[in-house]
Amino acid sequence: MTVTRFMGRLFSYTPSLIIINGLLWGLFHSLPVGIGLGMKWFFDRATAGSNDFFWLALPLIVVGLVRFVRTGTFFIAFYQWVRYIYHVQAWLRRNMLAGIMRWPGRNLPASPGEAMTRFRDDVDEVVEYVESWVDFWGRLIYAAACIVIMARIDWKITAVAILPLVAVSLFNNLSGDRARRYSASNREATGRITGFIAETFGAAQAVKLGQAEEHVLGRFEKLNENRRKAALRDSLFKQFMQSLNQHVLSICTGVILLVCAAEMKAGRFTVGDFALFTSYLTTFSFSVSLFGYMVFQHKRLKIGLDRMRTLFRPGEKDLIAEHSEIHIYGEAPEAEEPKEREEDRLLSLEVRGLSYSYPDSDNGIQDVGFRLTRGKFLVVTGRVGAGKSTLVRTLLGLLPKDEGTIHWNGRAIEDPAEFLKPPRSAYTPQVPRLFSDTLRENITQGKDVAPERLDRVLRLSVMERDIKTLENGLDTLVGPRGVMLSGGQIQRAATARMLMTGSDLFIFDDLSSALDVETEKTLWERLFQEPDVTCIAVSHRRAALSRADHILVMKDGKVEAEGTLAELLETSAEMRLLWQGEETSSAETHGEDAAREKESVRG
Repeated sequence: MTVTRFMGRLFSYTPSLIIINGLLWGLFHSLPVGIGLGMKWFFDRATAGSNDFFWLALPLIVVGLVRFVRTGTFFIAFYQWVRYIYHVQAWLRRNMLAGIMRWPGRNLPASPGEAMTRFRDDVDEVVEYVESWVDFWGRLIYAAACIVIMARIDWKITAVAILPLVAVSLFNNLSGDRARRYSASNREATGRITGFIAETFGAAQAVKLGQAEEHVLGRFEKLNENRRKAALRDSLFKQFMQSLNQHVLSICTGVILLVCAAEMKAGRFTVGDFALFTSYLTTFSFSVSLFGYMVFQHKRLKIGLDRMRTLFRPGEKDLIAEHSEIHIYGEAPEAEEPKEREEDRLLSLEVRGLSYSYPDSDNGIQDVGFRLTRGKFLVVTGRVGAGKSTLVRTLLGLLPKDEGTIHWNGRAIEDPAEFLKPPRSAYTPQVPRLFSDTLRENITQGKDVAPERLDRVLRLSVMERDIKTLENGLDTLVGPRGVMLSGGQIQRAATARMLMTGSDLFIFDDLSSALDVETEKTLWERLFQEPDVTCIAVSHRRAALSRADHILVMKDGKVEAEGTLAELLETSAEMRLLWQGEETSSAETHGEDAAREKESVRG
């Protein structure tokens, strides 16, 4: 998408606001034409020796009236401009957020820090260019009127006034490549330092444990210095171009005034003409400066547009300019709960030949298949790196499958990421993320939930005791990414959030990574006391394996064996190794617990 096409789409979004702004700012910038004519009228009459006070005062009254109207126009135009830029900013940021949400899994093309600079700096770059276009029409009308009026007085002087427009525009056009290069370097450096700060705060504990504070600080200083140099280069070049546009034209204005003085001395120029030229040329130079600077902005905006478009998936990049509904006044309409049609209620889920390979790698899954019916519990197990999480993420569309089909009630699912979401399916990842808000908000996600429903979900996720121990219960702030909670509490809060959706299919990716054996056992027991609960779980724990209706044993990305636990313990060596490993792990855990109890008794 070119900048020209993008701006066309932008201007066709809320066209009434752009027309109102164009008219108001056009009036504001063109009104000084009347001021110049009033000044000429006054000085011509004054130098003519007129003694009529009314005819001398009338031009000044006209000038005062024009200034009054211009001031009132400014306040109205400024209000409308603020309205318009809020629409533009909300529209672009809404589209970028929607583009990010369409990415499968975590395959974003930019770090969170870099993405934030695109939401902030690149959107501001668009607003600045839009502002120039809003001013352009009034400035154009003013410049055209000035040229016509001045040319009728002296076309030679007017020609000298126009020549800088061509020179400045040409220079700005030639500077485009350098402008793009400096702008891109600045944005990339800003994204790197912002991303590094976010990652450092997220890994504060790891930095302390590794005693890496000095190394982290050194890395931060290096990135910050690189960003300072890039920002300084970009800012200096931008200011240089603005200064050049203005000061070259100011020098030309001075030359023009000297020529005017020579014409006055020769008697071909009146005091009124001189006053008109003096009034027009200063503002006219700003108009010429704006025209030249817009060429520079057009070149520079290409970088910002490309950066914003990279947040979208391939083939969807032009959705940055999609006309979409936004809500910036008052609250947005209440989102309707997704309603599940009767024919969409889960009866069976069948996967055939599902395959995915990571880019530039042989790792992934190959030819995986299984069938799950309503009310059943499927456990996916295997060693580390066997492909368990990859299978779950590919099933959900978080990773784009290479081959295979997924059928829901016998109907093929073309877009798993769009179909397998609440109320059909809900998912808790191995490392869930919480928002920096209260525990209640993280579980309910802002919805009004009946107390009995919330209590039921907390009990199913084995969180009722934790709520009592937290200082403010459900209203406890969990901090960024849930840092105020333990790993197990984060996992169970995410589980409660998933259960709150009431979906037909619950998918757990390795609860055992954060829960102790007893807590996980209690969770499964409570969950399967509910009627018609259908689950897929990645787990190696006996609590899950013993309760499973069907087990998939993964090895090297393939299904090594499948069946019930009893069948697999008889027929699968891999399953026996996993079972024995869990037994050893449980024995070691119990031994550590016993040792701690003895130590406490001695104490």
